[in-house]
Amino acid sequence: MHVLSFLIQLILYALTSSVLASRFLPSLRYLLQYGKTLEATTPGATPNKSLAESVFNAILKPLNFTVPKRWFTHFYVIGLALSTTSLAMLYLGHTGVVTFPVRSLIQIDEYMTNTLIRLLGSHQAFILSWREVNVSYSRALSATIIVTLQCFRRLCECIFVEKMSQTARMRGGHYIVGYLFYVAATTSTWSDALEGTLAIHDKGERVPKTAIIIYLLAAFTQYAAHDQLSKLKKYSPPPPTMLFKYLVCPHYTAEVVIYLAVARICGFTPANISVVVWTAVNLGASAEQSRKFYIKKFGAHSVEEKWNLIPFVF
Repeated sequence: MHVLSFLIQLILYALTSSVLASRFLPSLRYLLQYGKTLEATTPGATPNKSLAESVFNAILKPLNFTVPKRWFTHFYVIGLALSTTSLAMLYLGHTGVVTFPVRSLIQIDEYMTNTLIRLLGSHQAFILSWREVNVSYSRALSATIIVTLQCFRRLCECIFVEKMSQTARMRGGHYIVGYLFYVAATTSTWSDALEGTLAIHDKGERVPKTAIIIYLLAAFTQYAAHDQLSKLKKYSPPPPTMLFKYLVCPHYTAEVVIYLAVARICGFTPANISVVVWTAVNLGASAEQSRKFYIKKFGAHSVEEKWNLIPFVF
């Protein structure tokens, strides 16, 4: 079992559960708002809370402070730093130049696995039966390169393309979760490839070209959507362009497709699947909030016949 991969899944599915709870429990929906949807919020009567809502609210309320939305850029700084470090670790480890980081991670992984087995005692079958996945070095390196390119491109877009509002805010919970996600996303590409990285004589496994093509198309689509949004006045209705003709937030859809391409390269490992699930659920909730904002501010006609995230599904 790769404990690092398991922890990634545990963290992302816990975060996904918190988003779903905020989506379906009425008194917690305020936690989904940030940027324009947060600014547009008007205080109202507090609905009666169920026991589940009270518990979730007590857990999540300390994260209700706000920070500038332009701090969103920090996610890509940390993502780029981690992914480039990961690239160096994979390449140097595979070529045999510097192997101690990978060997240390393998030792830590084995130690944590043995510790869990001891702690679980008679229930250790859960750990022993956990499917161990091994990803080849070539696939892990390719997936990490794509995540690096994604973080670099988004950082450049934040600096040179997007118009960063000086007043928009986001909740502290979103800010902290953003860091957790990019740590998980940059780690998921190689968390199941540590042994394969040290296999110096391994010829590697062919990387699916279709996944790379899909990534390139999705990355261009996301850039084009951000470029079109940057040309609008603050809080305008969706632009009347082809990208926004059928989707409320095509840039969110492109983000999901990008991580689907990464998961395809890695062979749809459980860790990569958890990244895709989190991305889809989180951005699906954000797209739904955007739809509500557009309807409230510009009328239902501004988003009619448009899907939130996935055409013909949601």
